[in-house]
Amino acid sequence: MNKLNLQLNKIMKYRIMYVISFFLFTLLTSTQVFAQFLPPTTIRTPYGNVTTPGSYTPRFYSFNNTYSSKFTFFIVLKNDSTLVANSKIKFRSRDKPSEISWKENGKKYTVTPDQTKEIYRIDVKRNKIRGIPQDSCWLFLIDTAKIDKKIKLYSMTSDISSPTISHFKLDKMNTILPLQKSTLAPYAQENEKAKKLVSKNQLLKAIEELNK
Repeated sequence: MNKLNLQLNKIMKYRIMYVISFFLFTLLTSTQVFAQFLPPTTIRTPYGNVTTPGSYTPRFYSFNNTYSSKFTFFIVLKNDSTLVANSKIKFRSRDKPSEISWKENGKKYTVTPDQTKEIYRIDVKRNKIRGIPQDSCWLFLIDTAKIDKKIKLYSMTSDISSPTISHFKLDKMNTILPLQKSTLAPYAQENEKAKKLVSKNQLLKAIEELNK
């Protein structure tokens, strides 16, 4: 009888782990464009604790999938004056630049990248998350890396834990380039694995390979 109970308990435990894994897989592979970062999570079950691994999957930019959270942005204009806006970034369309809009004392204000030197916000750890104007949008460096990388990545959002990657820059170059197959391919020619990934349009994986 005890052996049967142990077997039943084991079966139930595996079933619970399967349900949890399936739920996380569904969440991570959904087509929603919201948070793409999940920390490791420990879930208590009647048969012991189950720890699920964390996952970090940055989004690749397209006109249809960009989402920005609401933050307090400090907007440094070209005349060095600073405005403060509690707002989201409204992202560029095919014919309009990105913008930040907000209302103050009943009046609406709108600022676009070409009017600014930079925008930034302060995160909970008091770090400055800085965006620079580029290609009718603001770009935020997400590789505030502790180690040197050959290629650094930029996001169109200041949501650093869930970036929307749109541009890249080689460490020895000043130019920031849009992340596209045609712009990355020339830098992957000497790395066969990265070259193959670029040909399949797996650009983020190609950059990961080039940064090894």
